[in-house]
Amino acid sequence: MGKRYLTTISKEEAVRRVLGAIRPLGAVEEIPVPDAPGRVTCEPLFAARSNPPFTSAAMDGYAVSFEQTLDADLGNPVTLVRGEDAVLVNTGDPLPATMNAVIMVEEVEEKGPEIAIRKPASLWQNVRLTGEDIIEGDMLFPVNYRLGILDVGLLLASGVRVLKVLKKPRLLIIPTGKELVDIYEHPDLEVLPDRLIDFNSYTLMALGREMGYEVTKTGIAWDNEHLRTILKEYIRAHDVLVINAGSSAGTEDFTEVVIREFGELVFHGVAMMPGKPTIFGLIEGKPVFGIPGYPVSAAISFKTFLKVVYERFCGSATSERSVSCVTPYKLPSSIGVEEVLRVRLMAKGGTYYAYPLPRGAGVFSSLSRADALITIPENVEGYDEGAVLPAVLLRPEDELQHRLNIVGSHDLSLDVLRDMIKTRFPAMDLVSAHVGSMSGIYAVQKGIVDLATTHILDEQELVYNIPAIKKYLPGRPVLLVHVAKRLQGLLVAKGNPLGITGVDDLNRHDVRFVNRQLGSGTRILLDMMLKEKRIDPRSIRGYDREESTHTAAAILVKEGIADVGLAIYAVSRSFSLDFIPLAEEEYDLLVTKEFSEDPRFRLLMELLASPEFASRLSELGGYTTIESGTIKYVNG
Repeated sequence: MGKRYLTTISKEEAVRRVLGAIRPLGAVEEIPVPDAPGRVTCEPLFAARSNPPFTSAAMDGYAVSFEQTLDADLGNPVTLVRGEDAVLVNTGDPLPATMNAVIMVEEVEEKGPEIAIRKPASLWQNVRLTGEDIIEGDMLFPVNYRLGILDVGLLLASGVRVLKVLKKPRLLIIPTGKELVDIYEHPDLEVLPDRLIDFNSYTLMALGREMGYEVTKTGIAWDNEHLRTILKEYIRAHDVLVINAGSSAGTEDFTEVVIREFGELVFHGVAMMPGKPTIFGLIEGKPVFGIPGYPVSAAISFKTFLKVVYERFCGSATSERSVSCVTPYKLPSSIGVEEVLRVRLMAKGGTYYAYPLPRGAGVFSSLSRADALITIPENVEGYDEGAVLPAVLLRPEDELQHRLNIVGSHDLSLDVLRDMIKTRFPAMDLVSAHVGSMSGIYAVQKGIVDLATTHILDEQELVYNIPAIKKYLPGRPVLLVHVAKRLQGLLVAKGNPLGITGVDDLNRHDVRFVNRQLGSGTRILLDMMLKEKRIDPRSIRGYDREESTHTAAAILVKEGIADVGLAIYAVSRSFSLDFIPLAEEEYDLLVTKEFSEDPRFRLLMELLASPEFASRLSELGGYTTIESGTIKYVNG
């Protein structure tokens, strides 16, 4: 029989035809969290509780009020009564309500009913605050997110026991060829010396399971009629079929004939080596592949096409390796201890920039959210800005390359945008580093990112963001896109028990404040208001207590660790707190001119201007979206 190939097509065209012929499965099932690795979310997942759920001791020792220890020194120790001024606690114990520090056992002198302290304690020393790791209501993972092993701990720590995921695609592998023998069906191979062991199908099963499929293998189909019988029996119970061998043009290569007989042949022959004889067709609307029998060709063909099929069905495959990255700013570390940093990797211009996540040993969420790990050797006192370091990847590099990176100010609208993007384009993602508005502008200035969020009010002009761009990015071609207007104000406990009315009350002796990090737009707004009111920041209890997100500030007020914090209205609703409005801010997206020519920029603009975005922010509360998705300023 002569050659039966259809016109050979490029690999890119073959992949395009495969993806064009199939649709996401959409079937859902509920599973316990320990079974989650490798599964794909079908809805956003939110924390059911904070971790830790209460303020607790981070060391074995004595819980104290740090104010009572301030006069302690080596020559003049402070004595505290055990059980009254000092309470013995173990790691993980709740902290007594009147205590705000823990002194390790080895740092005290026990004298009968008292202990002596020769060094003052600091506020929250050796203490884990409520929500230090995870905050109730935080979005842990968006829709269409492939969960990893480390995500199990994050979900359980946040109180999630079960979750809904997409069902695994069901893959059927059919080995063919009368020359083959299954080693498990015929362990005594001496009886069949003229047969080849079928190891291809078992290799493909392992590859399929690694990708995330639920895999079944049939017996060996030795001719056309047997293959027809297998197809009739198994086709309806599976989502995708792979027929191994029989895809070439020999007299016993019958895969093409059977696919044509049962359904539609889409292509036969791909311009790739190895893997040229690959076949693709549809039977009862289900994708069917005929892949070559040669082992290397089989593996290459399988990985090339079954991976993209899985991605279309429900997510992406996993892979790990090391890459080089650059530090965007100095990374300090202590001599004598090897430190492993958890980092977010921001890809720009072929370079990865590593943004460190929280370092605390109890902050498990930073490990789950990390893209990579960087090790600082014990004999190195950190790294300077611009250092080139190796990073061990914790997620596929393709995922890093195909996502949008935003550095700057935190806002709940970023979670909404991320979920909308993942809903429409599962292979894409949006990741943000909450380092403050000024740090976002600096990241654009240094060429690290194309996108930064900002809400900086100019003190003289009383205009948001535009003066800051003129000042810090003179002549740099950038656009300013409006995301939303939002209410910023003071968060207080339900009922406002301390009767707080505004910024004037922050320096009261009975008010404990929680601040935002230096360089954030919220901090800049606060400092401007304090200056206007002629309030000395040093007079505010808690001014030096910094958090990097609105939700982190809210949880401290919710749990009574602070009496007031500055944040957006939306989080007050989420945490059932009262809200005292101070200002309506303009929260904007800074975009480089280069990125404005990227198709993904048009996608962002469409999402920001969409009715869905407006509706979802309206549900959160405190937002105005009339001008969302409009370009409000062009620089350079």
